[in-house]
Amino acid sequence: MNRGDKLVLWGNYFGFVVMGMIVVSFGATMPFIRESFNLDYEQGGTMLALFSASYLVNGFLGGTLSDRFGIQKTIVLGNLLYVMGLLTMAFTPYAMGLFIGVVITGMGWGFCNTGINVRVALETNGDGNAMSLLHMSYGIGAFIIPLVFSGFTKWGLTWQHTLVFLGGLATISLILSIKMKAPLRIEKKKQKNKPIQRRRFIVILTVALILFFYVGSENSFSNWLVTYLIDELAFSESFSQNVLSTLWLTVIVSRFFVGRISRFIKPSKLIFIMGLGGIIGLAAFNAAGTPVTVVGAVVIIGLMFAGIYPMTMTAAQPSIAGSATISAIIISGGGLGSTILPYVTGILAGRYGTPIIFTTVWITIAAMSVFAGLHYLLVKNQDA
Repeated sequence: MNRGDKLVLWGNYFGFVVMGMIVVSFGATMPFIRESFNLDYEQGGTMLALFSASYLVNGFLGGTLSDRFGIQKTIVLGNLLYVMGLLTMAFTPYAMGLFIGVVITGMGWGFCNTGINVRVALETNGDGNAMSLLHMSYGIGAFIIPLVFSGFTKWGLTWQHTLVFLGGLATISLILSIKMKAPLRIEKKKQKNKPIQRRRFIVILTVALILFFYVGSENSFSNWLVTYLIDELAFSESFSQNVLSTLWLTVIVSRFFVGRISRFIKPSKLIFIMGLGGIIGLAAFNAAGTPVTVVGAVVIIGLMFAGIYPMTMTAAQPSIAGSATISAIIISGGGLGSTILPYVTGILAGRYGTPIIFTTVWITIAAMSVFAGLHYLLVKNQDA
């Protein structure tokens, strides 16, 4: 890999750091956004659902745009939408303006997520270690943002200042994506995909369902974690933000090792193992009530959640066969889950309290594990 190719990878890794910060900022700032606009739990869930719905639609559209106009153009557009959406949210005095900004930011998330995933997969031939490093970058951003927001709060700054700061980072990512040396189109030979045969279709469907349940669970868990710890368990704001950072710090460290473990254990098998571990971690979290038990459960969840997304994308590469559109279909499975589950959990939280959110997440991770087991049986005779 030459220097230019390495710069492409590192530029996209930075893009995923920014993405992690933007996506997780919703969970870190949610209590304060709700207070500023006088939103109840259901309206908060609606905001998250709008964010995820926009991500879903534009994540799928991003695959089509990448195949037609080029991957890098899709990434550039995504970064531009980030900047527009974040600044709209930061400066609007109206709830409607907030929701519009959320939708625009979700559009950026969709385009960048699809474009960067496809770009790195093509650059590295779907290498598990490279994909884990990519998603570790997301975890780094997710880990940083609660600390940034907590620091801003101590300095007397608001959640709006945090979004302006994120808009500045998105601007840097935009400049990098414009200047990045990368093919603007997927090579024609890679677009000549294998026919979608029945078995391949079933494999693609199971992978999409894994991401449906996983991404929906991850978003619901991380976005409502701080609110639950403050409102239900009466923990301090700083402790709650630190717990969220602990979750993502665990994910970062774990993703670094998962990529290396995938060289010895098939990604499809790792997904199933981590799903079972997630069930145990969420059961422990639901039973936790003290700071020590909460942190312990969150660490287990972080360890198990860490490799599910990158290993799923790695395991899917033989079926994707270089198609950005098929990648987008699979990624859109996660987008659909992140649209439906936060909305449902928001409604349930409004009616029954925030603890029901994490019971729901436990059920969805159990469902994910079922499809992970099915996927492993379908591909166990293939090379990882």
